[in-house]
Formats: sequence, C-alpha cells, structure tokens
Amino acid sequence: MPLPENIIEAAARLVALHGPDGFTMDDLARESGLSRATLYRQAGSREAVLATLSEQGMEVGRRVDVRDRILAACRVVFTRAGFEAATLEDVAREAGVGPATVYRQFGDKQGLITAFASHLGPRRAMQEAALSPTGDLRADLERVAVTVMRYVAEDLDLLKLALLEKMRGGQWADLLNASPIRARTTLARLLESYAASGALGPDDPGRMALAFAGMLFASFVGPLLEGQPPPDPEATARFITHVFLDGVASKKARRTP
Repeated sequence: MPLPENIIEAAARLVALHGPDGFTMDDLARESGLSRATLYRQAGSREAVLATLSEQGMEVGRRVDVRDRILAACRVVFTRAGFEAATLEDVAREAGVGPATVYRQFGDKQGLITAFASHLGPRRAMQEAALSPTGDLRADLERVAVTVMRYVAEDLDLLKLALLEKMRGGQWADLLNASPIRARTTLARLLESYAASGALGPDDPGRMALAFAGMLFASFVGPLLEGQPPPDPEATARFITHVFLDGVASKKARRTP
C-alpha cells in the first residue's frame, strides 16, 4: 500500500532538516500530525518510509540493517549509562528507530544484551580471526592477539563497564558470560587444529588456550587498573606469542640440567 502524501512530505522535511538518521517514528508522528499507532499502521516502519523517499529520488544515504544499527547504538548507550540504567528506549533513540522496533527485534532488555555480547566485542572478532587457520601458527596467534588488543584500545570504556559488571556480580554479568561465542573456546579450537597437525605439543588445547588468553587479559587489565593507556597492539601481540611459543629463558638457560 503506497504511503499517504502527508507522511511522505513530513518525512522529507525531517530528512532535509536532520538527515536520514536524524529522526525517529515519534518525530515523524508529530511532524505529520498523526498518532504513533496510526503512523505505524499506515507506514509500517521507518525503513519503509526512507525506502519510499529513496524511490522518489531523495538522497537518504546507504541504509544500514536496522538490527545492526540497534546493536551499534548499544555500544554508545551502554558505555554512557551502564547496563543497569540503560533502557530500550535510550537505545531506540540512539539508533533512530522506535522502541517497538527494538522490542520486535530483541524481545526485551535481556535479549538485547545477550545479542550485544554475541555481536560486538572481542569474542566475535576473535572468532573471525581464529577459525580461519592459515597453517602458520605464530602468524595466527599474533593475528588473534592483535585483533583483541585493537578492540581493547577502541572500546576501553565498554571493557571497563563489562569488567565492573562481572566483578560486582550484577544481574547482567551472566548474560555477558553466556554469549554463544566464547573467546577461550574459540581459541582452543584453533590450537586443536595445530595440535592435530603436530605443530603443538601433547598438552590439552583447552589449557593452552587458557594460558594464552590469560596473558592477553593481563596485558590490558594491568594498565586499565592503573589508569594507563592500553599497550601497543602489534608489539604486545608479538611479545605474548613469543612467550607462549618460545618462552623467555635464554637458550643457555634452557640447556642447563
């Protein structure tokens, strides 16, 4: 069903004033003089409105998937307000969608935080780096470490928030831990493939993954607790991988009975 002309005109005015991501369905309802219920019944969604404007030749920019926009907004809102104080309405406002869209996509706040923990952060980045082994163990471990360290450098405030939530045992800590993409498990799968090929010794890949992840964790938590900036990702990745694969004792010390 085509959109009513009054909705199209109101949306065009809002886009001209604020850009395609600068208004919500609540804004559009006020601008068009309609109730929210009537607007949703006649227009369907914000994306449908923007799609109509695009079809009529108005520049509305490249449309980002609404779910991805909401999850990206979580990063901003959770960092600013914390998991406890943030509301779905805050996230919807930051994403430029109506609250109903957030509820429709994620169900409730618990579903939103669970999806956020799975979609963003070092776990997803580590999965992408670790589950595509190149055959070069050292290069793959450095790649995983660099990926995690870059995330830490970019999302320091969010990391502080997540650590605080876990340390105080807040109600959202279990959801952050329960993400289906577990960093240590993912790393263990990478090490299993190299253990099977003989590139690693007979030790349990799970224990080896715990050791490597522990060195990574210590490399950024120490500076974090001391109020220092995170270390250089590339240099840290090389050092941790060197210690993990080669140790730090000199060759002479290793030969001593």
